[in-house]
Amino acid sequence: METYIFLGLSVAVSVLGFFLKRLKEEIDALKIRNSKLEVDSAREFEKVRNLEKISEDRREDIKSIFSKLDK
Repeated sequence: METYIFLGLSVAVSVLGFFLKRLKEEIDALKIRNSKLEVDSAREFEKVRNLEKISEDRREDIKSIFSKLDK
């Protein structure tokens, strides 16, 4: 009888270990994906800031051209 208890416990621990290992692999994959998304997001944010700066520079240039035309 005691053998069956140990056999049942070892099977339960084995199944629990299998599912924990699978969850850990999923979490690791999600961490990698999240870090890639963070890097891409930062890159896109920098592109947007650069475009905003360029458009503001163009706006100032256009203002300058119109002020010269009005004179």
